[in-house]
Amino acid sequence: MGLSRDLQALGAALEPAEQQWGDPDLPQISLCPRLKTTYSPRVTWAEWKGFGPDRRPSMPEWARVWDYGPPAAALGLSLAPNSKRPPRYGLKGLPSAGRKQVWRALALLEEDRRLLSFWTVSLPTAALLDLCRLDSWPVFQDRVRKELARKLRAAGLPVRLVGVAELQPARSRAAGFPCPHLHVVFQGRKSPRDHWALSPADLDEVIRAALATAGAQVPDGIEGSGFLKSAGNVQQVKKSVRAYLSKYMTKGSGDTARWIGHQAEALLPRQWWFWSRPLRDWVIAHVFPIAFPFMQWVHAHREGLEQMGLARFRVLPLDDPRAPMTFEVGWLTCGHLGQLVYLWQTDQWDEEWMRNHRRQLSGH
Repeated sequence: MGLSRDLQALGAALEPAEQQWGDPDLPQISLCPRLKTTYSPRVTWAEWKGFGPDRRPSMPEWARVWDYGPPAAALGLSLAPNSKRPPRYGLKGLPSAGRKQVWRALALLEEDRRLLSFWTVSLPTAALLDLCRLDSWPVFQDRVRKELARKLRAAGLPVRLVGVAELQPARSRAAGFPCPHLHVVFQGRKSPRDHWALSPADLDEVIRAALATAGAQVPDGIEGSGFLKSAGNVQQVKKSVRAYLSKYMTKGSGDTARWIGHQAEALLPRQWWFWSRPLRDWVIAHVFPIAFPFMQWVHAHREGLEQMGLARFRVLPLDDPRAPMTFEVGWLTCGHLGQLVYLWQTDQWDEEWMRNHRRQLSGH
């Protein structure tokens, strides 16, 4: 992409100071692959007030114990399960942290849009009922990811795939039970001049292998071919890949309340999104932490910086009226971001110099 090297050059200036043991967990601000950052001054910048009713640190600096104690095994203790762990994941739909990771992955994949395939997996009712009876939808979904990655690797393609699960609202209401299906984006060819590496028949075999692993029955012969062909649909991504997945990340993942406690609750996905490890590593290589004082300085001077053409700010429209005001800042280019870092450091130096100057005057 030609983006990592420029971002890495800014990393030393943007990276916050190393956190010491015992320090409070400060909020983190990140620079996403497309040079955008989202933050909320009311929530993200909540000041740490300490512990206890008097809102002070639990112990003074000089009283902190820096040596690690003996492990649990040495004390004759066993590791008890986490009492806060929910008995079952996925009942609240796609979490915000997962949505953020999917957006970051799509932002990077957007650079090679002409190489991408958009694959939808919608199983027939008979297969869904088998997965419900066996409580094996998670097994099916995991095998789809692994088998698709295996075929991409065998074709010599980078294993870059990301997918989200969605409940089909109309079909679920008509059937009387949740009907999940998958939307997967992956790199389907090496260059715009090459042919697509995986044919629809290859992707049908991915569905067949996943159903077999999950224990669902697939008809034999011509009937089985039609069964699989109706379950999968693959298209080339011609427009924004984020537009392809945006409605699926919000439309069907939040419609879970009516199915909780239902006899077909097993069809609610445990994991509403997934991606391959190479894509995860690629995203992490393009996400950098931003120093918190830098973000505060940018927010305080946002009007002037926008007039200078160094950044663009907008307030995100949020559906929930209880949500706090949330800003999105677009950094335009790495050069603009480097100039902002320089202005911030210069402003910080001037402020420190003026503070020391006032102290000298007061001393005299």
